Amino acid sequence: MENQNRAIGEELKNARVEKNLSLDDIQQQTKIQKRYLSAIEDGNFDQLPGTFYERAFVRQYAAVVGIDPTALLEKYDLETAEIEPDLSAARVDADNVTRTGMHLEEDTAAEKTRQLLPKIVIGAVVVVLIAGIWWAVAAFAGNSKQESSSSSSVSVTSSKVESSSSSSAKSSSASSSSSEKKTEIGTATVSGTTSTIEVTPADKQGTVTMTVKANSAAAWTSITYGNGTSLYNGTLQPNQPQELTIPASATNVQIKFGNAAQTAVTIDGQTVQTGSGSASVWTSTLNIVRQ
Repeated sequence: MENQNRAIGEELKNARVEKNLSLDDIQQQTKIQKRYLSAIEDGNFDQLPGTFYERAFVRQYAAVVGIDPTALLEKYDLETAEIEPDLSAARVDADNVTRTGMHLEEDTAAEKTRQLLPKIVIGAVVVVLIAGIWWAVAAFAGNSKQESSSSSSVSVTSSKVESSSSSSAKSSSASSSSSEKKTEIGTATVSGTTSTIEVTPADKQGTVTMTVKANSAAAWTSITYGNGTSLYNGTLQPNQPQELTIPASATNVQIKFGNAAQTAVTIDGQTVQTGSGSASVWTSTLNIVRQ
């Protein structure tokens, strides 16, 4: 077992050196404490928090240096379940301060209900408005009939035609306007291992939906906005896309890739070309136009 651990550590270290990365770079990408990364490279797995952490940390490390985590674990017979535990106790962020709490993979039932509540309220308001308009038209028609039966007939008919025409025109205008608006994704401006991309949402004052997924291999990804507020931090698995909501207040989003060549990003259904090419470690900044 000791020789096997040492072989794993050497393979990971060689891949890191080949990519010209330091242990500090690996710590920044994986949020795993540097002392644990050093223990993995030296084959001292007994210095890690536990057996599951050995496998989980190896998977994270491998993804960042461009090694297929699943193939590596199978090679050394270290395969484990895909679900990873909360590793916050053994992780650090960029300023080496231990953080707690990870990205929630699924919304709770209460959260889903809270998100649906505004739509329900809007629907109820629309129903009440339609009922009010119908009542007003009916009342107007009744009063007109009392004054003059023939005049009422002409007036109500004219009113209905005009109302129908106006409603149809507004509906057509709204439909046309909605179909014309869509989120625009600019071309990436590349500098070194980073890129900057301008994003103009269809609704500049609203939220933006981002989807990230791994193609055919696992890919570690970290997504933050504003002054470092986390939207997602973890390892994406193939066929398990993550859908995220960028708040209406966010004007910039930073995406850090551990395996950029295997990671796909879309915003409101539009594909984002990060400019990473075949690179593994990459950072893309999305500037969201809100004005």
